[in-house]
Amino acid sequence: MPDSSLISVTAKIAAYYRQFSDIPFAHEVAKRIGAGAAFDQILSEHGLSAEKLTFYAPMFEARYKSLTQLILQSGTSQVLELASGYSLRGLDLTRGGAIRYVETDLPNVVAAKLRLLDDVRDHHGIPPSPQHIVTTADALDFDQVRASAAGLDPSQPLTVLCEGLIMYLSKEQTEQLATNVRRLLRTFAGGCWITPDFTFKADARDLPPERSRLREAITGVTQRQMDASAFDDDDDLATFLARAGFNVQVRSQVDETPSFSSIPALGLSPTSIDRLRELLRVWVMTATP
Repeated sequence: MPDSSLISVTAKIAAYYRQFSDIPFAHEVAKRIGAGAAFDQILSEHGLSAEKLTFYAPMFEARYKSLTQLILQSGTSQVLELASGYSLRGLDLTRGGAIRYVETDLPNVVAAKLRLLDDVRDHHGIPPSPQHIVTTADALDFDQVRASAAGLDPSQPLTVLCEGLIMYLSKEQTEQLATNVRRLLRTFAGGCWITPDFTFKADARDLPPERSRLREAITGVTQRQMDASAFDDDDDLATFLARAGFNVQVRSQVDETPSFSSIPALGLSPTSIDRLRELLRVWVMTATP
């Protein structure tokens, strides 16, 4: 089986694209972790052009902001994010003190994340908060996931979040992830699982050449076939989630995003995001009794 730590490079790609938005700390994170250099290396090794891939920026902005918006709308007091990468959503949402946020990833990412958080806090004068925890856990290992949530209040609902994970998993691993999340949610007083990660086989067809080549490059770096977990269609996904024990609501990332700053920043057409409305979705799932 491919080394799970190889997926970590994709966290730098996400950080690279988020820097073109007004997402809190996004530009600073990209600079501090060398996201630009990592992205440029992938491009140069595969003969890709950054100028032909700028349309990814509003997609990453929509993904991030829609999840944050859904968390805030839910009124949840505690969040567990799996495979959080270099996102600083946890730092941002705990500055007000109303949300307890636990984020997890693999050991190499967590070590880098803790150093990153120290640097960002020092730069902005933000003191460490007991509301924000960063810890190691493999999302596919239930014991590790359960241990990461040990400090949360089981008498309150829990929101479980993953962003940019499932497309690098196999079907079997996706099923294991769903099983782990449902088992965890059933130990809390309700809550939900939010992810934008489900993909469909049709999404990978008829892609522009530059986008196809980037996907091939990422496959080479991660040693994983992107979208191996892709579903045939909506019915196939609905059947999977029902079997996994979830009730589902599907939202539009575009409609849940308050504003797009990357579009004017990169000189993209304001109508470009409209063409992505059907493609960019987010699933909000509650465990069945």
